[in-house]
Amino acid sequence: MIPINLKSSVPIWEQIKEQMKKQILMGVWESGEQLPSVRSLATELGINPNTIQRAYSELEREGLTYTVVGKGCFVEEDLTKVQEKKEKEAFEKLSALLDELKDMKVCKEKILSVIEESYKEGNHD
Repeated sequence: MIPINLKSSVPIWEQIKEQMKKQILMGVWESGEQLPSVRSLATELGINPNTIQRAYSELEREGLTYTVVGKGCFVEEDLTKVQEKKEKEAFEKLSALLDELKDMKVCKEKILSVIEESYKEGNHD
């Protein structure tokens, strides 16, 4: 289910797009998997099909999905493309957090020690 906040200033189509994008990047929707039809998702969410179509169009424009005419919308099959999107999003979040830490006058050494500790705990190279 895709939660929609009707009181939000964010348009419904954008809320749907962001929720589906998050699900795709988290692997809820697998590579090559067909998304629900525009009509069925619109019925499930109780909204206009044009709203779903706009969200799907934006997902495709961002390279996360593709459309097969007469068949529907599918998650991008190129896993590297999806992974690149996921990595880009993660680095954008990290950059925002680093900016916040710098604004708080947290020293570089402390930030680096947290990163190093995280890699030690997770056995990452």
